[in-house]
Order: sequence, then structure tokens, then C-alpha cells
Amino acid sequence: MTAATRLISRLTLVTGGGSGIGRAVCQRLASEGASVVVADISEESANETMVGLQNDLRGQGHMAAVVDVSSKESVKKLVTRIQPPSVCVNAAGITQDHFLLNMEEDHFDRVIQVNLKGSFLITQAVAQALVACGAPKGSIITVGSIVGKVRELQRDSFESSISSVLRLHQPPPSASVFLVSNDSEAEKNECSDDGDDGDDGVHGIHC
Repeated sequence: MTAATRLISRLTLVTGGGSGIGRAVCQRLASEGASVVVADISEESANETMVGLQNDLRGQGHMAAVVDVSSKESVKKLVTRIQPPSVCVNAAGITQDHFLLNMEEDHFDRVIQVNLKGSFLITQAVAQALVACGAPKGSIITVGSIVGKVRELQRDSFESSISSVLRLHQPPPSASVFLVSNDSEAEKNECSDDGDDGDDGVHGIHC
């Protein structure tokens, strides 16, 4: 199967899909045949991305959705609205660049809420949905940044959030799998790290 068609009939979810890296991810997934749910806190931005996506391959259909990744209720509403995606990309993220001495507390909190908590909430909700429906497999990919490993001036909140995001999605060296279980059932599903420990800040979990 060629790269141009390998995602035909697959549903994909991209948070932060309204702009930047998220928009580019949506475009790439659509070009490979996927149906894309473009999720963003801005409805206008999500729609702008969606209308520009390729949709001429078999069975393709895209949709725009509003989500605040820092809100568990908003994330749950999004994930229950769609079928569990074959691929989920956490690309939502913000930064508030200030020196530590004059950084506002609410700015720091917002960056942590969106980048770290948002990544956790989306990953958890999608993984739970995949397990609950008995999906044979799925991929959850999180976009980070090199600043999670290399310090820069005036980026304390962003660096703190991203370094934590990288840790959240990277199992310890001695572990080969994450176990994700549905507490209401006995069944379990293995989620394994894709082995990518490069400095590009991109980590994946295959469920």
C-alpha cells in the first residue's frame, strides 16, 4: 500500500488542527486518504482547515469540531461524538513567554492546563474509547518541542509543560508496554511506546 492511500477508510483526530503544526498534520493525513476530525478551540480556524483538506479519495469525509482540551467535559463531549479514531494527534498547545520574575500566575496555569493537562485528557479519553469498543489497534501521537529538553530564556511555563508532556508519553526504560484497562470489564489492551526517543519532541503510543 502506498503512502498516498494507506489511511483510506481511517478516522483521524487532530487537536490544535486550526493552525500551525496541527493544520499541517491534518493536511498530511487527508492527503494519505484519512477522514480528519479537525478539533480546535476556535471554530473559525477549525473550519478554515477543514475546507482546505483533500477529500477526493474513497470514503473521505472531514469535520470541524470545537474543543477546549483543558476541559474534561469538553474532551468527553468530543470523543463521544465520534467513533474511536484510528489515529489521534495531540497538537494543541500554547505559550506565554515571560521572565520568571514578572510572569503572571494565570499565564503559567493556562499553559500547564492546555499543554500538559490537555494532552493527558485527550490521550486518556481516546485510549479508553479504543479499549471500550474492542478496537484491534490505534495510535496516539503527541507533538512536543525540543524546549522540553533544552532551556531557553523567558519560556519557563512552556518548557515546564513540554518536559512533563514528554515524560507523560514516554514509559520508563524497563517497561515495554502501558496497560490500559476498562475498570468495568476484565479486558485489557496493551499500549506500547513506538520506540521514538529522539529530540524532535514527538512521541507515540500504539494501542
